[in-house]
Amino acid sequence: MNKLIGLLLLSLLIPISGRTQSFRFQASVDAVQKSGFHRVLLSPDVVGHLNASLTDVRLYDSQHQEVPYLWARQHATQSDSFIDYELTSKQLRPNVSTTLVIRNQTKQRINSLNIVVKNTNVGKKARLSGSSDAQNWYAIDDEIWLRPTQNTVSTTEVKQIDFPLSDYSYYRLIINDSLSTPLNILRIGHYEQLASMRAYSIIPNISFSQRDSSDKNTYIHLVRPNDARFDKLTILVNASLPFRRRADIGQFRTRRLKRGRIDHWFEIVRTIELNSTDSNVVDLPGLKAKDLYVVVANDDNPPLVIREVRAYQLTTYLLANLTAGQSYQLHFSADNTAAPTYDLTPFKTVALTSQPIIGIGNLRSIGVDSDRSTSFFTDNRVIWPALSLVLLVLGIMSYRMLREMGQKQTDEVS
Repeated sequence: MNKLIGLLLLSLLIPISGRTQSFRFQASVDAVQKSGFHRVLLSPDVVGHLNASLTDVRLYDSQHQEVPYLWARQHATQSDSFIDYELTSKQLRPNVSTTLVIRNQTKQRINSLNIVVKNTNVGKKARLSGSSDAQNWYAIDDEIWLRPTQNTVSTTEVKQIDFPLSDYSYYRLIINDSLSTPLNILRIGHYEQLASMRAYSIIPNISFSQRDSSDKNTYIHLVRPNDARFDKLTILVNASLPFRRRADIGQFRTRRLKRGRIDHWFEIVRTIELNSTDSNVVDLPGLKAKDLYVVVANDDNPPLVIREVRAYQLTTYLLANLTAGQSYQLHFSADNTAAPTYDLTPFKTVALTSQPIIGIGNLRSIGVDSDRSTSFFTDNRVIWPALSLVLLVLGIMSYRMLREMGQKQTDEVS
């Protein structure tokens, strides 16, 4: 009897405790034409259904095997780019010197030059001068030392020459070759830090309304059917005269207090200034919402006429290695799901901006029947009858034990 009860309890507890995360939605991934790494573009509806940490999304193949992916959102990045100066003349005097004249086309102030040279184990002295007309030259630095190459990875090296801040149109570099043959100089220029802009995707299906209130505020209400993550707004204003207004962006909140009272307040996310000389673009911290308010303070001015409000999310991808001819599904939206742990070794040599982009199909709700982690015994229609059966068996066993104990005591007395 004890074994029977144990088996019944085990059959109830194991399926419940072993249940994995249950995703609420799924979407098919567009067909892959060629095997390899692809960027799966996640729509605002998908991103809007994810949890706060964006960890509740999985990619499955047709055998329901999990496919590793790398999460990628296109934030702004910084990169260095080598900008060549115009080389106006190059004179080689064997066993004497190499003379290079470059033109600073933009006449911007600089304090360094970068020279790309072939590797060498020879060091050389040089001197630098500047000119506004390439005729009259003025000393900048007469004690420049070009050190031997220490590069063991590439056949070239960039040597940087630092000097006092200058704004000459021309620079002349004279390298002393009296003790050795000339250096093989390939390029002269400077490094410029370039910032790549964030990439955004417009959030569709947004409607907005404007209400001018007697409290001298204009209330702009943005609404969409499903949650999205708002990373940027562009507010377009119709105005023939200059304007400058403070505006608060946020949401109206409610909470239930004691004795049935309800508290209402406006939660501000960003405070901005709408200005007739500005583009009125607003960055937001990835606010997850179905609706959003922009409250414009008019003071004693006539209300502004808002022509349009556009909303954007940061362009979001899953980078995954996909096989042509294989079908794939996204499962997502499970609040308490932690981020997956994948071996990221296959992704180390992949350039995130050069992979083909594929989309996804329409979102579909995942019912109980399609959740593979759901056990037969997690159904309430099964659990309660099973528990009743266990209680019945326990009652019968207890009754038998008490009866046996009573019989034993009677036999001992007699």
